[in-house]
Amino acid sequence: MKFSLIQTSELDPEVLRQWMALRHGNVMYDSPYYHPAFTTIAGNARADARVLLCEENNHLMGVWPFHAETAFRAVSIGGFLSDYQGPVRLPSQHWKMTDVLKTMQCRHFGFNHMPSEFADFKHHAWIESQSHTLDLTGGYETYVQRLSEKRDASLMKKVATNERKLAKKYGELRFEMQSSDLADYQALLKGKSQQFERTVGAAHDIFRLDWVCQMLEEIRLANEPGFAGMLSTLHAGDTLIAAHFGMRSEKVLHYWFPWYDTTYAEFSPGLVILAQCAKHAALLGLTSIDLGRGDQAYKLRFATGANALCEGAISSPALLATAQAGLYHSKQFLKQSSLGQQLRKLRQTKA
Repeated sequence: MKFSLIQTSELDPEVLRQWMALRHGNVMYDSPYYHPAFTTIAGNARADARVLLCEENNHLMGVWPFHAETAFRAVSIGGFLSDYQGPVRLPSQHWKMTDVLKTMQCRHFGFNHMPSEFADFKHHAWIESQSHTLDLTGGYETYVQRLSEKRDASLMKKVATNERKLAKKYGELRFEMQSSDLADYQALLKGKSQQFERTVGAAHDIFRLDWVCQMLEEIRLANEPGFAGMLSTLHAGDTLIAAHFGMRSEKVLHYWFPWYDTTYAEFSPGLVILAQCAKHAALLGLTSIDLGRGDQAYKLRFATGANALCEGAISSPALLATAQAGLYHSKQFLKQSSLGQQLRKLRQTKA
């Protein structure tokens, strides 16, 4: 088994062909994050993008795109934009991580959206999570039936009621699954920036980063059968009240950046646009919508399944990752302890 390292600009047609072949037949790799187009776009936006190749007898056995942020540290391709991480490889492949890190020319690789089925990564994980999904196999009506049996039988009736109320008060509803309207896209980005400012502060607004904006713009313009950006919009009359920007592969729509105008919050436009996306995604032949990691209420209400993820790190020497795991567990213990609760109350009092 031979490991080598290339830049994304060195991905030639044969490597891309074999990469696509590695994805075939593995449901997990249906995510657009594992499509080579996502890596290529990340490489166009960031000069630190690299691809680890694993070959055996002149056959490509696996690829692992990442960012070499420093001589010490590497992160998944797309950085914090990546909701699915790790290598694209044959199921039989289990790599010796010291060899991998040596080829990557780094000592530490942290991950937080790694599929748990990667046993050689899960062994180094200290947290588990999940990414909720909508199973659209069989079409929208079949999905609604699954949802009614597993979750809330009245959810879609509530959504339909809100659609009628919105239309009656603000004008006829108009939904577009794949819009090319630049003004609507810019309105979504502005709305998401304002949301970041309200919730975590302007300093943490990812849409202020040039490489993020470049990646999202390239994804927005991508429109191939196996990879495309998806801007979905919901208007009431002539007014944009909700939008979503994500990307799709051959089978999966990754639900990425939803937004709605809080003026219309009482009618739950965020739920309305997700329901519309589910209906139209099924018509496009997509078999799943992936809502990403997190247990937000809307995800729990719409999901019919979930993909298991984990968070952790690999390092050389291994002590680095072990120490990081210990620090994490110590923080969690303190947070849940009575002392931690007292410290939080004290901070809230001072605020």
